[in-house]
Amino acid sequence: MRRNRVLALVIVGTALGLLRWIAPSPSARVAWLSLVALPLAYGHIIGAARFSLTRAPRRDQDAATSLLFTAFAISCVVTLSAACASALSTPALQPLVLGAILLLSAWHTIENDCALGLACRDGFRLGPLLQGPRWLAISLVLTAAFALAAASTREALVFTRVYFGELRIPAQSWFSLDELAAGVILYHTISWWLFFEDRARALMRRSPRDAARLRRRVLLLHTMPLACNAALYLWLPAVHFYVAAPALYLFWSTLHVVHTAARRGFARRAAPA
Repeated sequence: MRRNRVLALVIVGTALGLLRWIAPSPSARVAWLSLVALPLAYGHIIGAARFSLTRAPRRDQDAATSLLFTAFAISCVVTLSAACASALSTPALQPLVLGAILLLSAWHTIENDCALGLACRDGFRLGPLLQGPRWLAISLVLTAAFALAAASTREALVFTRVYFGELRIPAQSWFSLDELAAGVILYHTISWWLFFEDRARALMRRSPRDAARLRRRVLLLHTMPLACNAALYLWLPAVHFYVAAPALYLFWSTLHVVHTAARRGFARRAAPA
């Protein structure tokens, strides 16, 4: 797992460095990030939902019950989406909601990184959410480090001054808030790619056909959002502007974190080194 972490960090660092060379302007970099990092993140969310449905136990229910449950789920998602958009557009609620979502996303990335290390030793099966004092210390330290790094960007300093006044947070000019967020998204996605590749290699010994099918599914689930996003950017820019909106992605990423956490459940396990 250490090899995967180092490789993921190298890939992310190289990608962001190459992006700075291709697009020196911050606005151009944001456009590129919305064309690459965002659809990859949506591919990760869709893939997690798809694999979760594959693992879900089948329940005997009639068509009417299934239809009612689907309608209820859709109405809940629409209502939550409207509530999230309203909160993010309300000045009094915006910093609280945005801060909570970003911290939740950081926790999800950190917890998954530790859990993937353990899963690599347990037959490539992701177990319950990690608990215990060691895991709590790791999560608090790394989440605080992410929060400090995000708060020290120029964009975040403007934001915090508007809502909280002058704060003694040292500013840094190494990376922007968009680059930091994209770096976390890319690291999380690439870590999962490497995990699935390790799983496919292990599966190859027993069933080459299943291993090839797993690779195709992972590739398809990530390339389809890339292609759709590029098509919208080229031919339907107004629709792309809405789809690529940060608020919309934050909403779906929050649902993703809650859904995957609920699916995995809790059990006391030691966090891997």
